[in-house]
Amino acid sequence: MPGVYTFLVFNAEGAVEASDKPELVGQNFSHRDYFQAVVKNPNRDTLYIRPPFITSRGNFTMNLARMVPGPQGEFAGLVVAALDAEEFKVLLDSVIYRPGIRAALIHGDGVPFLMAPNSKDVEGLDLVKPDSFFVKHLSSGRSANVFSGVFNYVGDERMVALQTVQEPSLSMDKPMVIVVDRPLLSMYTSWSHEVFGYGLSLAILAVLLTATLLLHQRQRRLVAQARSQSDAERQAALEALRQGEERFRNLIRLSSDWYWEQDDQFRFVRLSGDLDQKTRLANDAHVGKTRWEMGALNLNEADWKAHRITLQSHQEFHDFEMFRRGQNGGPRWTSVSGMPVFDTEGNFTGYRGVARDITANKLSEEHIKHFAFYDGLTKLPNRRFLRDRMGFEFAASKRNQRYGALLFLDLDNFKPLNDKFGHEFGDLLLIEVANRLKACVREVDTVARFGGDEFVVLVGNLDLSKDEAAVQANRVAEKIRDSLAEPYRLSVAQDGGAVATIEHRCTVSIGVAMFFDSVQSEEEVLKQADKAMYEAKEAGRNTIRFYGIT
Repeated sequence: MPGVYTFLVFNAEGAVEASDKPELVGQNFSHRDYFQAVVKNPNRDTLYIRPPFITSRGNFTMNLARMVPGPQGEFAGLVVAALDAEEFKVLLDSVIYRPGIRAALIHGDGVPFLMAPNSKDVEGLDLVKPDSFFVKHLSSGRSANVFSGVFNYVGDERMVALQTVQEPSLSMDKPMVIVVDRPLLSMYTSWSHEVFGYGLSLAILAVLLTATLLLHQRQRRLVAQARSQSDAERQAALEALRQGEERFRNLIRLSSDWYWEQDDQFRFVRLSGDLDQKTRLANDAHVGKTRWEMGALNLNEADWKAHRITLQSHQEFHDFEMFRRGQNGGPRWTSVSGMPVFDTEGNFTGYRGVARDITANKLSEEHIKHFAFYDGLTKLPNRRFLRDRMGFEFAASKRNQRYGALLFLDLDNFKPLNDKFGHEFGDLLLIEVANRLKACVREVDTVARFGGDEFVVLVGNLDLSKDEAAVQANRVAEKIRDSLAEPYRLSVAQDGGAVATIEHRCTVSIGVAMFFDSVQSEEEVLKQADKAMYEAKEAGRNTIRFYGIT
């Protein structure tokens, strides 16, 4: 089948019933991510798109999965197609019409599937990083965006176009994003490149300042005319002046910006716009004060000193971000831009500029960051965040010469609960397990959901002695084992307002791996703890096993 590297049909137990590769028939892949994703959240209408990965044969691929429903609509298996990245390369090559253009197809989790002209460059990349173009595109809520600047995985200044692909008829659980970028230097001459850099950030400011200058000129012209005209003509001129000022105020009021002016001591002398509706201060509260006298919760004295240096050197500034609390106590972010003003003799007379309310953008960015680094169900850190915390704890172990421990947990009686009562009860159990785990460890320790019914607890700063550190780690593991063994009372609202309540018991098998001074890699410690956890399973479950310690 064109574009498909491997085609698989699974039964409900995860065994391959049919495949275009006969050697795979009969093998069981129920532990794989693409199988577990459907098992945990089965939906016959959803197309499950799993993140790209490198196969054991060195091929870059991405799995698409559909649930196979049984007679009653229950989960009876799934069909999986592993896409061949090279077969789709011709699609990306078609948009490369000049040297320097790059095109990529990115999974919604930020992992690249394919890049042209060189697909090998996509290996190991992760575009879900704070302030990346990819994150800004997803947080904008728009299907298409164009940005310019330094692109994360290239390193030079480029113009970047991003288009989200999420066909409604396919019910995709994750979107795909098409990214096309080109070096700015190849698009513009040196002078137009500079204009582009400044012009975009000053667009709104230029419109407002131009309107102000035109208004000022018109004021002077109308006043001069008024002096030489009759009373009736003077009144008409003044009315025209009043209407012009009213139109300017309306322009400011309808926009999301505020216009401001400062004197040569950087004190506010004028503000226009509905400022008091969006911040904790009324317009006239600013007049006569400097920006640092008004204060901002996100800026310290060093930040204000740097800002004052910019103003004192009469430089333009752009997107100076300030955080305050609104009148209702809610967060309010403002982005301020300004330019110096000089009189006809070149003397500095102050600053003027605009400010924008960027609260919605900031909240969207935070939401995206939380989505990228936390599990949506339990609100615990996910695998990506766990990796970050492991790097921190490994470095601390090397610096302090103290042992740490990684506990790999797998619930023993989770699947029967799902099978008998449904996933709503299963989700409630996972949430309660997460709460109990957090209550068993210190605030400085990390509890993460690794996937499905697997959890990881990372404990650092244990004893200098390996034996004593193992005793401390075992104490934590026993506390967790006892806590999770307590009965769970789970309640789910039913149709009609009734509430169904059940009591369930669920034990846990725990594997523990010790680490010290970065001797082992993060991947090695995870594998060691996972192996010890399976030994705990084989020992009868509801028990603890240490890797390499009997």
